[in-house]
Amino acid sequence: MAYEYPTVTGVLCLQRIRDRWIVRFKGREIGAWHSPEAAASAIARHESGLAQWDRQRFEVSDDLLDWRPLGDSL
Repeated sequence: MAYEYPTVTGVLCLQRIRDRWIVRFKGREIGAWHSPEAAASAIARHESGLAQWDRQRFEVSDDLLDWRPLGDSL
């Protein structure tokens, strides 16, 4: 399953690639988290390693229940 979280500056997408989770934002991607929860937590703290997102100060939930399933993963 993949997840997305819309923000005023763009949509954050969490996706599993093999055994790791990555985040995509504005055409860039980064990450190698072991779980989507760990990825969401890093994103919420603005410590994802993706500079375009980490410089933003918008709040994002670290709870995957607040993220929505990505359309094609339903």
